[in-house]
Amino acid sequence: MVNNLKSLIIRQIKEVSGNVKVYDEPVRQGLVTPAFLVLIFNNHQELQLAKSVKRTYSINVTYFPSTKDIRSECDDVFELFQTEFRYIADKHHVHEIEGVVSDDVLVITFTVQALLREVVDGTKMQTLGGVTVEFKK
Repeated sequence: MVNNLKSLIIRQIKEVSGNVKVYDEPVRQGLVTPAFLVLIFNNHQELQLAKSVKRTYSINVTYFPSTKDIRSECDDVFELFQTEFRYIADKHHVHEIEGVVSDDVLVITFTVQALLREVVDGTKMQTLGGVTVEFKK
C-alpha cells in the first residue's frame, strides 16, 4: 500500500505541475530545480471492528523553488496543492494539509487514511468439532 500510495501521489504531482521533476528519495547531489521530493514518514495502524484496520499515512512533500521570488512561488505551489490534492487518485481523501516555507523550500504535510478489511476466500467451514461436514449436491 505504501509504495502504491507514493506512486499515486507522484503521478498526480506530475499531472498538475507539468514538467517539474519529482524525486521519491532524498537527493544528495545534483538536485534540479524546480523539484518535488515525496516521502511517507509515518504509518499508523488502528484495529477496527469486523477484521478491519484503519491505516493513517503521514506524507511530506518538499518543493524546491527555482526563482528568486521564493515566497511567491511557494505560495502558488501551496495554493495548487490545496486545490488539486483534496483526493489522491480520486479515492484517498487528504486530511490536515499544511504548508510551511523554511530554509527557502516549501514543506507540505498531509495525511491519508485507508480502511482495510480482511477478505477470507474458500469454504467457511469444513469440519465441526472433528465431524466432517458434507454438502449435498
